[in-house]
Amino acid sequence: MKAGDRVRTPRFCTVTISEVFETKKQANIAGYTEPTYYDYENANGWGIAGKALDIYHMVFAAYKI
Repeated sequence: MKAGDRVRTPRFCTVTISEVFETKKQANIAGYTEPTYYDYENANGWGIAGKALDIYHMVFAAYKI
């Protein structure tokens, strides 16, 4: 997975990945804490989390699981 990839998540429909992290902890430290309920079992080793920019906008990151 890389920045710019588009991924379908149950909670937010299709999202664009803004950043990629080696661990969930690194993503959380960077502010990506919002769950997306991404299908981790079929995700080929990746998780997706979101970060709110304001009440109308979010960005999303991938992290290795």
